Order: sequence, then C-alpha cells, then structure tokens
Amino acid sequence: MADKENSNKDGGSGSTSMESPIPSPIPTYSEEEKELAQAVKVDFDAGNFGGCVEKLKQLAKMRQTDIKVMHNLSVSLFYQSDCKQVDDVKRGLNQVCGKAQVSIGGSDALEDADHAILFYNHAVILYHLKQHRETIRILEKLFQVIEPLEDCLAHKVLFLLIDTYLCTYQPEKALGALNYLEKKLFGSDNKSQSGDKQSENSGKDSKDSSGGDDGNGNIANEKHRPRITQYKTRCYLQLKQMKVCKREIKSVMNCMGASSTALFLKSNFEFLRQNYRKAIKLLNSAPQTSDFRQTGESVPVLYFNNLACIHFYMNKFHLGAYYARKSLQENANALAELPKRQGKAQSLSGQRLHTLGMNRRYELLYNTGIQLLHAGRPLAAFECLTEAVQVYPSNPRLWLRIAECCIAANKTTLSPESEGKGMPDSHKKGIVGNVVGNGAHRKIVLSPGAADNKYSSDGQSAAMPVATLEFASLCLCNALSLLPDDSTMAMHPPHQVPAARVSSRGSVSSDSSELSDVSGGKQPYPNSFPAPPGCALKAAEVSQLRCAILACSAYVSLTLGDNVIALEHAKQLLSQPKASGSYRFLGHLYAAEALINMDHIFDAIQHLSPDNVMDVSVLPPQEPGQSDRNDRFDDNNHQGNTQDGGADMQAKMSMQHQYYPASIQTAKATMLFNLASAHALRSEWEKARKCLHQACTLVPPADVPQQALFLAIYLELQTGNYALALQMVKKQQLIPYIKNAGGDGNSNRQQQQQHQQGFGTIGSGLPTAGFQPGSGIRGIFPSSAAPGSNKPMRVKDPWHN
Repeated sequence: MADKENSNKDGGSGSTSMESPIPSPIPTYSEEEKELAQAVKVDFDAGNFGGCVEKLKQLAKMRQTDIKVMHNLSVSLFYQSDCKQVDDVKRGLNQVCGKAQVSIGGSDALEDADHAILFYNHAVILYHLKQHRETIRILEKLFQVIEPLEDCLAHKVLFLLIDTYLCTYQPEKALGALNYLEKKLFGSDNKSQSGDKQSENSGKDSKDSSGGDDGNGNIANEKHRPRITQYKTRCYLQLKQMKVCKREIKSVMNCMGASSTALFLKSNFEFLRQNYRKAIKLLNSAPQTSDFRQTGESVPVLYFNNLACIHFYMNKFHLGAYYARKSLQENANALAELPKRQGKAQSLSGQRLHTLGMNRRYELLYNTGIQLLHAGRPLAAFECLTEAVQVYPSNPRLWLRIAECCIAANKTTLSPESEGKGMPDSHKKGIVGNVVGNGAHRKIVLSPGAADNKYSSDGQSAAMPVATLEFASLCLCNALSLLPDDSTMAMHPPHQVPAARVSSRGSVSSDSSELSDVSGGKQPYPNSFPAPPGCALKAAEVSQLRCAILACSAYVSLTLGDNVIALEHAKQLLSQPKASGSYRFLGHLYAAEALINMDHIFDAIQHLSPDNVMDVSVLPPQEPGQSDRNDRFDDNNHQGNTQDGGADMQAKMSMQHQYYPASIQTAKATMLFNLASAHALRSEWEKARKCLHQACTLVPPADVPQQALFLAIYLELQTGNYALALQMVKKQQLIPYIKNAGGDGNSNRQQQQQHQQGFGTIGSGLPTAGFQPGSGIRGIFPSSAAPGSNKPMRVKDPWHN
C-alpha cells in the first residue's frame, strides 16, 4: 500500500509521512483476497480511507494472523482520523511488533528487511515528538539494510535521516547521507554534478536535465532535486562553508523562487556573513501566509525569533528582547488555535501528528533569557532560564547562564559609571563621607571606600530556585559535573553513517564507500557533546566552557566566604592547558585573594607578580592548523562587507573590555595595585609604595581606581606623612605618584580610550579588609558568551526552512 505524503511548505516534515507495505501476492492468498488487497491499495492511493478501512477489516477476518494486514489497518485508521489518533496508531504498531516478535527499542540489528516499515513508522512518530536521538538510532538500523529495501521506502528513510541529523546539528553526517542518496537517485557523481549545474539554469533547462538518457527512473527522481539542494544548503550553513553555500543558495532560489523557505535560507546565509541589514530585509520580504496547521511550523514565530537573533549580534539587546517576546506571543497564539488533546494529560490524540512538536516555547525562553541577561535584567532572565532548564537539564552552558544571572542580580559593588572613571563627583562621594567640627577640631570623615562584599541570603535554602549566590553555586556544580572529561572528548566512536568531508571546491566525499558497522557505537555525537537546544559542543568549546565555569565558581566561592573551595577552583582554572590569557589573569587574582583571606600572604604575592601576565586575549591559544578553518568564510567577511561591520566590531570590543583588561599594561597595573595591598598587609610600606608607583606609570591618571587612592592615603598615614595624606584627600589625586609618573597624563590619552573601565579586582586599599574579588559580574563573565569566544553568547537560532 502506498503512502500519502503530508506536504510541508518549509520542507521539514515532508519526509515523515507514514508508509504501509503492499501485501505480497504469495500462493497462500486466495483470488478473493488478492482482489480485495488490490482494492485496498487503490482506495488508499485515492485518499478514500473509509472504504480502505472497511475492506481491510474484511481482509483481517480472512487472515487473522497476517501482520501486514494488521499493520495496514492501523495505518489506514490513522489516516482516516486525519492523522490525529496518534495513541491508537502507536498502540497498533506495538501490537504488530509483538506479533512479529520485533523489538523496536532493542539494540539488535534489523534482520528481516520486511520489518523495515515497522521501524520507519515508529521513527516518523518519534521525529514529530522531537525525540531525535531515538529517531536516529532507529533510522541508522534501517541504513544498514537499505540496499534490499524498495526504492520508495529507502528514499524516505534517507530523507528523514538527513532531516534528523540537521535537527541535531550533525551536518557532516547529513552530507554523508546526502552523498549516498544522490548516488542512489542519479547514479554516478558526474551525473549528480551535472544535475546541480542544470538546477541553476532556467526552469526549462531544469526540466531537460541530464537524466534524460538514463531512463524513466532518473527522470522521475528529478523531483527530489530541489529538496536535496535545500538540504545541502542547510548543511553548508551549519558548517559555515560560505563559498559552497553561496552556489547552493542560487540553486535554491532558482528552484523554489521567493518562497519562505528560500528567503529564510538566504537570510541565514547573510546573517552568517554579518550582513545583518540585508538579512533583516530578506526576512521582511518572506511571505508569512502559510497555514501552520498544515505545515507544523508557524512562520511568524520563526520570523520574530530570527529578528531577535540578528539584533542580538548587532548588540541591540533591548530590541532583541522585544522581538524574542513577540516570538513567544506568536507561539502562544498558534498553540491556542490548535484543537485540544483528547483523553488524559499524556495523550497525544486530538491534534495532527505534525503539529505535536510545534511548541517552541522553551527554545524561545532560552533565547529570551539570554537577551534579557545582556540587556541588564538578570532577574527577568533568571525566570526565563530556570523554566527552560526544566526541559534542557543536560546543557552545561544553560546552567552557567543561570549562575551568571544570580551573580548579576547580587552585585554589591559600584556601577561602572561611578567607579572612579575620571569623574570628580564619584571621587568626592566615594572618599569624603562627611566633615565635622570647626577650626582646629575640624575633621574629615572618610567613606568606607569600596562597597562591602559581604553577602547574606536571609536564610534562604540553596536548593530553592531563587537568584542567590548559593543557588549559583549549585548551578555551577551542575555545569561542571555535566562536562565530559578531555579523555572522553578525545575518543572517536565509530560512525554509524559515513560522515562527509567538504573540499575547498565544495565537492562532497564520504569517509567510506561502504556502510560502516554500528556495533558498539552508542554515542550519537562523535567527538562532541550534545547541548540542546543549541548545537553540540566541540572539544575546544568544552575546554573553554570549563574555564568559564571554574572562573565563576571561584568568584562565587570567594563571595560566600568559602576560601578553600575558591582556591581549589582558581588552581584548576590555572591548570587548564587551553585557558586564554584573560582567564589566567582572573585565576591568579582569585587565587591570591583566597590565600590572603586565609592569611597565606606570601603565597598570594607569588600569584600577584606582574610577570604572570603575559597575555590578556579572550581567545584561547590556537592549535596548529586551526587557522586553516578560517578559509570557510568569504574574504569579504574580513573586509567590512556591510554597513554595520565597523560599528559591530567596535561594540564587541568595548563589551569585551568591560569584562576583561583591555591591554597587558592594564592587567599589569591591576596586579601591581593588588600587590601593593598585599605588601601593606605585611606592613611593608616601601614595597607597597613602589608597587603603587609602578602601577601609576602604566595607566592614565583618570583610570586610577578609587581603592588605590585609599591605599595611598593609608600608606602616608602609617609612615607619618599626615599633611600629604590630607592633601591627597583634598585633591582627590595620588599626588606624589602621579607627579613621579611623569606629567599630567596627556601623553596617555590614546591609551585612555583603550583601558578597562576601572579595575574590578582591586580592593578597598585598607589592609584590614584585604581586597575584593571584583566588581561583581564584570570580572568573571566570559565575554558573555561561549567562553573564549570573540562573539557574544551563542544563541540557539532555529532557522527553520
């Protein structure tokens, strides 16, 4: 019995229609049964599911033990219900599997090719329920016996497998399956390549493709050409193979015209090339008239979500948060128009199969939370992310973002605008608290200096999902425990489908011409770690993420007063072989503070040596040959190919400088300021003065933090220079140190624009207080993104096509 395809305008679930086998005319069939079976097939192909069901019931009475009849009856009843009785078809398929003694969920390989249709139909249901890993496991079993399968079923299996690979961000495997499918459909590679060239020509040329001399089979298979081109484009977009993708985009536009699928793909292409304005223009021109009840995708939801992602990378976080909320609203409106499910809460019946996975609320909540975190609304972001983590609890990056929300919500230090950034008002407010008395009894009362970093949770349980630092500590423990070991990431389990390699010219080649063995290969993401709803983490990304988690853990432990744990995390951070210069800088500072709090000042001084600062880059050290990967992008990407290129780069650099030192001089100055505090704790006044003087020579006077002024006043008071201390209080300047540093700082004005906004890790300057771990969020956030990345945070942007 042939199947009835559910067309999907966005191209996703068109490959997921259920298939029913044709009863084989074996000798045990009587003539009456043969005629009845043929009539069943005619009715099913014509869409007359009522008549098909009646005839199948008659046939079932004649052949009560025939599993093919039972299977066809379950499928026909499902189509008769307009694909709404999902529970019934699942129950029917399970009964058929029981009769056939077939275990869909078992680990055994498929032995009988006649049972392949049972596996395929189960995979269809799981795909629409978004159980992609289980779908891949079943389809890879079918891939091993794909040669003896009928062509129609084999094509459906391959298309569904490719689509599922793309949903799980495995483009290499998807390209390998596409390569195999093209050979199966069009023969040799030469024919496939000639077909690709012809698909770029006019509509008449595409009709007269090179399959004309290959017989009726290849001519019929040409209908799959646009779909294959679309899948190729999606693969190259995920691989960021922009040169190859540009050619495929032209083919898609020629084949599909100005459809929403083609325009969304082209918009994604321009987005990856950082042509943000052009990407927005293409999104605005995409038609939004498709019926989500038929396609299973709400185009307005995808439209607003993609707009939010584009504005995020344009550093317009408030506008991005607005569009993210619009996508959530459109998602809720679409779900409200769907019919209610029947029966119990766990029932799947009542809605059409392809609409069961239409709810994207939790993916959108993830994006909204990231936008709000960057927009300076950590509490609102916390609410979104804590709801998303209930669905994606295995994503370590998501746990890190929740911890960052808690840290940002509990900042106790001064704001960046008032942290002694050359503003006289901030100095006066920060140093002179009050003046009392008159004449000889007149006294100047200094303010407490830096904000007290003592933290109190008011007895709140750490396990409660509240934006406290105790909860942040739990989130960071979850994130760290979820990360795989480096030895695990180095393992290469056997591929269950031959992955593809893409050459510089764009040709696709498979790792193996034969099907590989699946025995023992249980990990669906080789050499990567799944992190839904985004793409899987590569080995380098896992290392960078571990550095970010350790840096946050050290900061949170310091704030909570757990110095032993903070020192342990800081040492682990410093021991990471792929830690960037900025992370090593933070690791030394956090280790030094923990040691000072434990009265191990000598060891702390070793960490505060300026010689420890050799690099302050955000990116991790590049591995040999890693630079070759940059060839994936067009040269235009490095030449400012958009109107936004320069402004976006400056905005990203300023964002990085907010969280990290802008230069090695700034980092060394921060080390020296803290080293002066450490020497002052040991009553080594001259050493403290020397360190303070060296630090003032490295930064402009306007960039000297307020805590350094407190420390200088304290040093002069301890050495009996009361007049100089009083003069520094009145002038609000480090008078002797600035003069000795040479001039008024005009020569450093060029550097002044590059330095960090204040020094988040300098302390109060009072030896009794030590120094604080930093100005909250600014000292530890890994450029707000995948740690070590030169981009903002990785946002999952489902460019569904």
